[in-house]
Amino acid sequence: MKNKIQSIEQAIEPIGDGAVVMIGGFMACGSPEGLIDALVAKGPKNLTVIGNDAGYPQRGIGKLIHAGLVKTIIASHVGLNPEVAQRMNTDAEEDKIELVLVPQGTLAERIRAAGYGLGGILTPTGVGTIVAEGKQVLNVGGRDYLLELPLKADFALLRGNKVDKFGNIAFHGTTVNFNPLMAAAANHVIVGAVEIVEIGTLDPNSLGVSGILVDCIVGGELPWPIA
Repeated sequence: MKNKIQSIEQAIEPIGDGAVVMIGGFMACGSPEGLIDALVAKGPKNLTVIGNDAGYPQRGIGKLIHAGLVKTIIASHVGLNPEVAQRMNTDAEEDKIELVLVPQGTLAERIRAAGYGLGGILTPTGVGTIVAEGKQVLNVGGRDYLLELPLKADFALLRGNKVDKFGNIAFHGTTVNFNPLMAAAANHVIVGAVEIVEIGTLDPNSLGVSGILVDCIVGGELPWPIA
């Protein structure tokens, strides 16, 4: 069996300039802070980051934005990180960030569609608004829907509470949020674990992600104080 456990430097080494990276978490709860810190240290430029939100200025995805590594962020909510607005409106091209706002349910379903191999989803959310600009509108049963396309990534950075050596992940409380959806929607999946355990240790009923989706495992994530 392949040894999936790697050092944090080995794990993030394949992530280069221009990569599309999904990052789990909801207002940084469930985000892999250790992996994010390592990515900041590595410094790949012009990243497209897909996540629920932009984190805080120095937590979660916000660390990548503060380091100037993000060219485009696709998210549902960025209001907790004022640096996003600052970088959207800056005249300095090298610091500028593009924001693509996606309604939260639509974001989750677009990620799920990529993971399940679907061609897209139909949603009434955004019909008749600026959200619909440039998108195909389909009428089903007398009601208009937007065709929203799947969101897929080169890499997914996830956080797990307990992860066995095959990559099966058990989450703690609400840290589960976007992590399982993203595990199926990326070409290469990296999980930061609070605790790495032996195969067979975890109750199968407690698992949120199957190890078949995980490419590498890194230990050392700190326990999340609020879940």
